[in-house]
Amino acid sequence: MAKTSKSIDSVDAGTLDGKLYDRALDPLRAKMRRALLPLVRAETPVLAAIQKRIRTPWWDAYFLWTANLGTHTFFMIFLPIIIWFANAELGRGVACLTAAGVFWSGFIKDFMCLPRPLSPPVHRLSMSSSVALEYGFPSTHATNSVSVGLYLFAVSCDTFAPESTARMVCVASCAVYVASVVLGRLYCGMHSLTDVVGGTILAYALYWTQWTFRAEFDSLFTDDGYWVFLTIPLFLSLVGIHVCFMGVLIGLFPGSWLCQHTDICVMSLTSTATQQTGLKAGLIVLLKMVLGVSVLFVWRMACKKACYVILPPIYRAFNLPHRKFEIGAR
Repeated sequence: MAKTSKSIDSVDAGTLDGKLYDRALDPLRAKMRRALLPLVRAETPVLAAIQKRIRTPWWDAYFLWTANLGTHTFFMIFLPIIIWFANAELGRGVACLTAAGVFWSGFIKDFMCLPRPLSPPVHRLSMSSSVALEYGFPSTHATNSVSVGLYLFAVSCDTFAPESTARMVCVASCAVYVASVVLGRLYCGMHSLTDVVGGTILAYALYWTQWTFRAEFDSLFTDDGYWVFLTIPLFLSLVGIHVCFMGVLIGLFPGSWLCQHTDICVMSLTSTATQQTGLKAGLIVLLKMVLGVSVLFVWRMACKKACYVILPPIYRAFNLPHRKFEIGAR
């Protein structure tokens, strides 16, 4: 009996015939893809052999769950908590780092069209069944974890004394966080070493930019000028390149400016548990955590449902999207 071939929708991203990519991509992109593809392919049997040697149920569970520390759901909860508890500047910085990481890693993935390690022989460990539909190079998990880890490391070194316990705890936490996510990408068979190295290089570039120009960045929200509102059409235009995280930035930039210039919002940010004691502190923590996180998830689900209703007719009316090989809106 003949084997049933996979439909193009179910084929792992980047694994179609090489001639298809040579025809579809411009010469530079095709040449870059051909140069890196042998590296990714050569790593597949190596990763499979490493998995076979070191995998245990405990490590499987550990790296499977810590992979969530690099997902949008984690950052959707983690970033607002930073802002709620009196460090809006740090929260904005990390939010922009993760947004830039998702945007540029996603753009490069679509630009290079490189596959993930082949499965089999690699065994993929993931909570997402559709992750293989996304290209592999560079790793978004590595990009976000390394850039955020470096930024938090720099903040801790800038804030705490060299030998203080707080600084050592922050540095150790950043190291464990980065190592868990980055090594987990290899252990779980989700990325090759090439993917992780590419994500790390991109992460350092994003971290260096954010940290070097942090004062100029923060002045966008504290100054009285209205230049920050020009970011709205800028981010909308970037949606044409890659849609990820643009909605977050469209809300973050003008929202942060309005908060800095609104007395009620400033009072809310300064009324934190760190400035209270006893029962009052506990109530503030409980209210912000339970109510705040609940509102986030309710808002996300409501917006998702609304987009499923509103966007498909718009896409059909204007014949969107226009990218090659894109699946039409249903």
